[in-house]
Amino acid sequence: MRQQRLIGIVGGLGPFAHIDLERKLLDTASELIGARRDQDFPQWVLSSIPQTPDRTEAYFGKTDDPTPSLGRSLERLRGAGADFAVVACNTAHLFLERLREESPVPILSLIEVTADEAARIAPSGSVGLLATSGTLRSRLYHDPLEARGLQPVSPFDLEDGERLQRRNVMEPIYGPWVDGRHRGGGIKTDGGSEAARALLEEAAARLVDEAEVDVLVAGCTEIPLALEGAEVAGMPLLDPAALLAKAAVRYAYGM
Repeated sequence: MRQQRLIGIVGGLGPFAHIDLERKLLDTASELIGARRDQDFPQWVLSSIPQTPDRTEAYFGKTDDPTPSLGRSLERLRGAGADFAVVACNTAHLFLERLREESPVPILSLIEVTADEAARIAPSGSVGLLATSGTLRSRLYHDPLEARGLQPVSPFDLEDGERLQRRNVMEPIYGPWVDGRHRGGGIKTDGGSEAARALLEEAAARLVDEAEVDVLVAGCTEIPLALEGAEVAGMPLLDPAALLAKAAVRYAYGM
């Protein structure tokens, strides 16, 4: 099968996330187009700018606007011949509409492909969201899910939700909370650990037990680095990066 469009990846958000996405592109190529030899796999180009301001902190007004750096990556990708782009960060999609207005290439949305998959496997059901506080507070997933007839639920909706969100989701991703900020050492730094997995599993289990969700979404690109597998707490776990990889390969090959 001949590739029709060159994939561009906006990476560095954090640095482990785009590596995970690239692996999933390879897995998807094997699954969808039967890639086996080196020459069978798709072509892509990558722009990694780890100095892009943190998207969650930017949403809360605590750091600079990340869109100039994201736009610089998109310009790089177009210059390298990319026909479309994917962004290896959930929270960066807070800025997607602004990026699309100025982007030199089309951008596929991992939020949209994830909401579509949730609606497919759990129509009219409830969806447990494990994501950064910026993603949750902004309703980045809530609105697309509700538009598809689904009920989103996050740790914030549970008893002692603020503490649960910080301890079991934000700290595994960003590291310990010290003097009003996360000090690093989480998945963004180490790529995932058993301790991070245990905390995220506890949050997932509470969403299943207390909110009776039908499906879970790993709504931060770092979460699947620690919370691996197709299920957690006995419920399906959707990995937006894996779904985005499938969408990218299909689009690249005109499928």
